Amino acid sequence: MATTVVRARGHVRRSADGRRPRRAHDTTDRKAPVPLRSPHHAHPAAPRTPRAPRTARAARAVSPSPSPAPSPRAVLAAAAVAAPLLLAGCSGTGPGSGDAPGPTSVTGADGAATTTATTAAGSASSPATGTDAAGDPACVADLDTRQRAARTLAVGVTGFDDAAAAVDQGVRHLFIGSGTDMSILNGRGDPSRSLAELERRAGEPLTVSVDEEGGEVQRLAEVAGELPSARRMAATMTPEQVRALMADHGRAIRALGVTVDFAPDIDLDGGADATAGVIGSRAFSPDPATVTAYATAYAQGLLDAGVTPVVKHFPGHGHASGDSHTGSVSTPPLDSIGPDLEPFAALSRMPGVGVMVGHVQVPGLDAATGGGDGVPGADAATGGGDGVRGAETPSSVNPAAYRMLRDGWPGAAPFHGTVYTDDLTGMKAISGTMDGPASVVAALRAGADRPLTTESHDVAAMVDAVVAAVDDGTLRAEDLARAAGADCR
Repeated sequence: MATTVVRARGHVRRSADGRRPRRAHDTTDRKAPVPLRSPHHAHPAAPRTPRAPRTARAARAVSPSPSPAPSPRAVLAAAAVAAPLLLAGCSGTGPGSGDAPGPTSVTGADGAATTTATTAAGSASSPATGTDAAGDPACVADLDTRQRAARTLAVGVTGFDDAAAAVDQGVRHLFIGSGTDMSILNGRGDPSRSLAELERRAGEPLTVSVDEEGGEVQRLAEVAGELPSARRMAATMTPEQVRALMADHGRAIRALGVTVDFAPDIDLDGGADATAGVIGSRAFSPDPATVTAYATAYAQGLLDAGVTPVVKHFPGHGHASGDSHTGSVSTPPLDSIGPDLEPFAALSRMPGVGVMVGHVQVPGLDAATGGGDGVPGADAATGGGDGVRGAETPSSVNPAAYRMLRDGWPGAAPFHGTVYTDDLTGMKAISGTMDGPASVVAALRAGADRPLTTESHDVAAMVDAVVAAVDDGTLRAEDLARAAGADCR
């Protein structure tokens, strides 16, 4: 399906001394350098010799090939028909959905027996978020709207000074990118300019995240040791070895002050079907069962170490048409990405796991889940307002994607954990059509808990935009409270 991208005229903000600001970047790897270095994952590190696993190398067991996945569009429709029978007793608690009731078998629109989640996708009149969403508004009851707005942001920082400025404005989630001065990490430099000092300044624990996948996307190799790529892990290690390796590595990064890892990448290896090859060795395998087995072990190892894993890039980037750093990206239609969704269905059931939503456009997603609820560009039929015109909306700002994740889809239980966006300000799939403040508001309206931005100098403007959206009714106050309290579950 051809997509159309309307780009805003580019500009580069400059500081008072005329220099370009440094940026700390996002989570989908880029192959070629650009003038503004984007430390999140736009510039992968040079290839490294992987660290050997703790235990002896063993030949991995080959997972059987899964049976063909049902059409998500067809079974979403079937789930909607069956919804009245499924809603009883479907609420869950805790950060994951491992205690959710089991799936129910129904007959899909194509006549095949399929498995549905215990709740159906919402209708057009349903809010993008609801009672199954993460977050405890009570834990932010004493905060005003501005404080709540700041608390929703995950902000990429370059060092202690801009991190301190963000914390002073109420930000409680800092992102460490490849452009960050690593002396900010605990035990790596001046204790008075460390993450521990920032926590003292905040008066409460901070959430500190990083992109630490392994292979070409690894930010802490010099201070925590090197990791093999996901592809190499699956080719040379057993899942048990991967869990042990990630538990060791998780303890190392936890000691530095990191609490969240934007990993593992559970996209499928799209091979020749992925025209830009942007995922590549970051994927464990083209086989959903193999990805699920290794990603589960990887995530469990991090959890063993007290680090929160965040799986990405929902609903799947492996077969996407290109690189969302440089422009609009589409996946195949919703009814053909069942295999891409399988690892998300499995990993989202793990208690304590977060999910990152990517910027991919999924043809058919809006129609299958009831439309866009008014987020700019969310109405594919009319082309939206000031968002992506005449095309499906990027998932990161699309209520349909969050509704699907929160309500579940055939084969997946509702997800109750924290939901992050991919970088909203460093990737042209979003920044080419809206500025940072507008994209943060759009993501929160769509259902995100933690909009990720790598523009630390724009925190005040982003907070202003969120407050204004609540004041004029564009963003519901209860949705902001839920998002602000997402880490209080």
